[in-house]
Amino acid sequence: MESASRPQPIDWQKAIATHRNWLRKVLQSRIGDRHSIDDVMQEVALAVVQQSGSGSAAAVPSEPEKVAPFLYGVAVRKAANFHRNANRKSHAKPELGETLEAEILTREPQPLDWLLKKEQNQSLESAIDSLDDDSREILMLKYTENWSYKQLAQHIGITEKAVERRLARARKKMRTSLQSLNIDSKDHPHAQ
Repeated sequence: MESASRPQPIDWQKAIATHRNWLRKVLQSRIGDRHSIDDVMQEVALAVVQQSGSGSAAAVPSEPEKVAPFLYGVAVRKAANFHRNANRKSHAKPELGETLEAEILTREPQPLDWLLKKEQNQSLESAIDSLDDDSREILMLKYTENWSYKQLAQHIGITEKAVERRLARARKKMRTSLQSLNIDSKDHPHAQ
């Protein structure tokens, strides 16, 4: 007698579309350059489709709750491959601050406000750039997606306790970095 609760196959194109926004943020925290993020995101999608079509049951999960951690793992591997390839080509990692500076320049603030904001953003970007990939990534996902510890754990594939520890370490590193730049961490809630 066959089991009536046979799991439905996962629609990987739909899964990628569902998780695209936060995966892009993971890639942004690890790569920085928006143009490269698009390319790496295509590589992630291609790798997932190829792995799911390979017939190897061990390569891809069949349970829906394992889809997000699987996609996260593929994205992290593709970001690492991007850096390896970029290092071979001797391209420097683009600064994360380019987009913030462009946003500041498109507004018309008062000159002193603009200068203070630009200086503050540069200091914040320096502090963020000084973080390791895992710290930058967990802070970005926490504060841009506004996810709970449970949601972070489910998407990254770690325990809630591990999320709590990573966030605490990342916040501490951010505070230390901001303090070394003489920035008051009260002005930056993500560091608290």
